[in-house]
Amino acid sequence: MEKRLMMFLACFFLFLGGALAQTTISGTVVSAEDGEPIVGAAVTIAGTKTGTVTDVDGKFTLNVEPGSNLRVSYLGMKDKTVKAANNLKIQLSSNDKTLDEVVVTAMGISRDKKSLGYASQDLKAEKLTEGASTSLSDALQGKVSGVDISPSSGMPGASSRITIRGVRSFTGDNTPLYVVDGMPISSASDISTFDSGNGSIVGTDMANRGVDIDPNDIESINILKGQAASALYGMRANNGVIIITTKSGKGARKGKPQITYNTNMAWSVVSTLPDFQKEYAQGRSGKYNPSASTSWGPKISDLPNDPNYGGNTDNDYTAAYGKHEGMYYQPQRAKAGLDPWTTPQSYDNAKDFFQTGHTWSNNVNIAQSFDKGNYSFSLGNTNSEAIIPETGMDRYNAKFSAEAQLAKNWSTGFNGNFVFSKIRKQPSANDGFLAAVYGAPASYDLKGIPDHIAGDEYTQTLFRNLTFDNPYWAVDNNKFTERSQRYFGDAYIKYTSDFGTDNMKLDVKYQLGADAYTTDYSDIWGYGHKGGKGSADLYSWKSREINSLLTANYDWKLSEDWDLNVLVGNEIVDKHKYFKDETGTEFNFPGWNSINNAITYSASDRTKNSRTVGFFGNLSMSYKDMLFLTVTGRNDIVSSMPHGNRSFFYPSVSGGFIFTELPALKNKVLTYGKIRASYAQVGQAGEYIQSYYYTPVYGGGFSNGSPIVYPIGSVQAFIPYYRIYDPNLKPQNTKSYEFGFDLAFWNGLVTLNATYSRQNVKDQIFPVPLDGATGYQEVMTNGGKIHTNSYEVTLGIKPFDTRDFKWSMEFNFSKIDNYVDELAEGVNSIYLGGFTTPQVRASIGDKFPVIYGSTYLRNENGDIVVDADGMPQAGEPGVIGKVSPDFRLGFNTTFEYKKLRLSATFDWKQGGEMYCGTTNVLDYYGVTQRSADYRNAEYFYFEKPAVKQNADGSYSPNDIKIKGSDAFYYFNTLTNIDEAAIHKTSFFKLREISLSYPVFSKPWLGVNASIFARDIILYSALKGFDPEASQGNDNMSGSFERYSLPGTTSFGFGLTFKF
Repeated sequence: MEKRLMMFLACFFLFLGGALAQTTISGTVVSAEDGEPIVGAAVTIAGTKTGTVTDVDGKFTLNVEPGSNLRVSYLGMKDKTVKAANNLKIQLSSNDKTLDEVVVTAMGISRDKKSLGYASQDLKAEKLTEGASTSLSDALQGKVSGVDISPSSGMPGASSRITIRGVRSFTGDNTPLYVVDGMPISSASDISTFDSGNGSIVGTDMANRGVDIDPNDIESINILKGQAASALYGMRANNGVIIITTKSGKGARKGKPQITYNTNMAWSVVSTLPDFQKEYAQGRSGKYNPSASTSWGPKISDLPNDPNYGGNTDNDYTAAYGKHEGMYYQPQRAKAGLDPWTTPQSYDNAKDFFQTGHTWSNNVNIAQSFDKGNYSFSLGNTNSEAIIPETGMDRYNAKFSAEAQLAKNWSTGFNGNFVFSKIRKQPSANDGFLAAVYGAPASYDLKGIPDHIAGDEYTQTLFRNLTFDNPYWAVDNNKFTERSQRYFGDAYIKYTSDFGTDNMKLDVKYQLGADAYTTDYSDIWGYGHKGGKGSADLYSWKSREINSLLTANYDWKLSEDWDLNVLVGNEIVDKHKYFKDETGTEFNFPGWNSINNAITYSASDRTKNSRTVGFFGNLSMSYKDMLFLTVTGRNDIVSSMPHGNRSFFYPSVSGGFIFTELPALKNKVLTYGKIRASYAQVGQAGEYIQSYYYTPVYGGGFSNGSPIVYPIGSVQAFIPYYRIYDPNLKPQNTKSYEFGFDLAFWNGLVTLNATYSRQNVKDQIFPVPLDGATGYQEVMTNGGKIHTNSYEVTLGIKPFDTRDFKWSMEFNFSKIDNYVDELAEGVNSIYLGGFTTPQVRASIGDKFPVIYGSTYLRNENGDIVVDADGMPQAGEPGVIGKVSPDFRLGFNTTFEYKKLRLSATFDWKQGGEMYCGTTNVLDYYGVTQRSADYRNAEYFYFEKPAVKQNADGSYSPNDIKIKGSDAFYYFNTLTNIDEAAIHKTSFFKLREISLSYPVFSKPWLGVNASIFARDIILYSALKGFDPEASQGNDNMSGSFERYSLPGTTSFGFGLTFKF
């Protein structure tokens, strides 16, 4: 009892001593901007959870121990730590980055974002690399409004079409201009899908030159969406500008180099596959046929009882080899040298063919700053093995940048990037082998049966005739590579003077840039391709661009309220392009798949040189940092246009008004508000070539076409080129109008940016057909109009923004509508690519683009009409699909709890249609579960709402039953109706999700670990296919699917080391 009393007294006095040691303090928390009290600010004792909140007058009272620190925080304000004392007055500053954010704009000029009269959107490095994307276009998906990105597939190095606020040209390039560290570089594909196949759906995908950029080298990206934003770049920037600032030594520590090493390992699998049936065997009309292309044979389990091949029945094979109970004879196994007798079973051929791909990427950066300069050096590599065997990409990047202060007024700098890449790929569409993967009968062991006959590796085996190659033989023998070597960079020298004053500054800068690359394409069809002797096509594309840029930028603070900026400059761009094409058909002998082994050889080449000289100016004024006006003008002289029609002037004007700077409108809710508007006019030059004659190709001494010439030995004549050019050709013209506002509530807790823009484009440049009597096939001329309405909204929300827990959200909404208003006289639509039917076209009065082909037969009310058997019928050709989506919505969110960070990006596309030819063909082949379900049904109906025609000519709802036994004829009918293959392409994807944590943190070493996943399809209206996988890297991208290479889902982990 005595011990307990002593313990109680000891505890009591300790508590009393602690209580007596505490003192009560009070204070007030106010805004640093206007001195107003802040209600609900959290005031805590640093290092503890003890604290309070301020009252309606911003006041607080708290018991603290002597020497304590107080931590004060409030949403939308910067946290502050102060020494505890009585009668404190604590000022919190706004944390609204909208007020002081600086972005890089045209010509590399940095400006306050609040001064811009147009929309732009920027992304920092962490947003680009948190999902470990090795492709810049992949890293941007779902993160920017007004930008549409259409990847062709999930293959490494696959092309992606990027457009900003829709398209400007029917048949020309709609790719935005890329500007890296102030210098424009090439970003489009060397060869478009249309040009590579003369509009037909054949061949391999051609990568965009944006594939050369490693996202790990990027510090930030600013996207200039409208013409007013990009007007200073002239004609090249008609499609918008993506300004890329790479990492440099600015901000790096002094004394010793700062080293950062990133390494990521990712695995990829096919994101989705068609639902294949595993019940029915190869054949037709219920009978087994080992060479049939269809799977309308008997049930797989009944194959041993087949009258011609079954091991249980009397037939030629059992007569020769005896009965084989429970087995059947398969001729392909015999040809391949295997035991021809096999037990029936089903195979998952598509799943077996695709492998698990993997990508390993590394990047090391060394940076250091000095008193008068800095440098940065980085090396990177990306090595990918794709989901298709023997395909992938190897890319190696090297980058060096340096800056130096030569004297008080003189500085210089250099940026250099070298890239080597090799992409190993396979063709798709009608040249691809996916028809043999997806179309393989479930009864055929595509992987297990050797791809060639025994003893002859050049004679293929396959379940059907060699319309397509055996996929396993194809990946070993057909080789398609794309090798590139590229250098791009610049050097500059700059003079700076403040004239000895505080209110003036002049920067005169000369920058010389170069972008040079060589890309070699090699398409080798091996000896034995489709039963033939193979062929070789070699393409070489060389490009060299020299860019000379001189600018003078003058800032003058006229008074306390007025600021003036003047920019003038001159730009000279010299381009040289060289293209060579070599073709060799039929190899002399097997084993050497080289153009040097070809029986016939032909080659052609062409060179193109052009020059653009531009003079530009920019005048910007601001009043009280709330009213802004910018006027620009640029005159371009372009050598690629006709003589006497080469000089063009384009103006722009933009303005903004921060209305919350007015004293009467200042408040604590809407803390920032700006309205803005702009107008711009800019063009896009075409290519004018004077009429010329060329030498036709002869065979056997006789002309293979017009004109008729004497067939004497090698005598050749000249014939006119099939196309002529309008001597009055002029650039297409775009007039752009933009209106928008930027709002921030509660010091940036909620931000809202909205923009409407209208673009009117006239004088489109495209070929118009001519009467054959003219001696030409077409004329390249001006004609046609297109307009775009673009609606963009970006909403940012920060529900929590404390020291230990942060949660931010951003929504990016885009609705972009392109409409074709006019075409040339007598032209109602323009062919953009496809088959004879269906096609992708630009059609008057429709959204751009549309899919054109055979329709369902309809009555005058628009109802689909079935025939007496309940089958749909083909109607007249017409528009059967509209590609453009209704809208797109990207959602980004980040949670941070202490040092743990979770980020996710979602992407929702609503509306839009695609021709998915694979679906109809696979149903026709009978390999899908859908075809088996219809076959097993007693009866079924045509699945779309339809009507039947009655004897009196009237119509009534369709109620005609189709027998399950007629399923083949039903799907055969659908293959002859293009509209039956039109599918909605709405989807909802988890673009990327990542979780990171600094597992080790010391002054001498920091290690951050992350795990991530990309492109997880959560919903798709197009079942069994990635709705983004399509043919084309040009204006037909996203419109047309025919055995397209599939999309992928990736997952992996990464480590970042900082020394």
